[in-house]
Amino acid sequence: EDNQGTIDSVKNPVHHKRSKHIDVKFHYIRVAHENGLIKVRKIHTDLNRADIMTKATTATIFHRHVDVIMHHVAAVPTP
Repeated sequence: EDNQGTIDSVKNPVHHKRSKHIDVKFHYIRVAHENGLIKVRKIHTDLNRADIMTKATTATIFHRHVDVIMHHVAAVPTP
């Protein structure tokens, strides 16, 4: 649901009481989406690597995410 609210705000930037606190610099995402620079899409919680930093998970899910993250970090060439 947290993803869906953000996606809705990017695709339909209506101004109302609940979104007026969003700082102007964060509207960059909306503009980038409108200009086709980025695509905004829903990431299922089972695939959302950031969830291990923000939600309680089982040890199995935590280790699966860490393994994927570390695999990507290891693949980055060092200068």
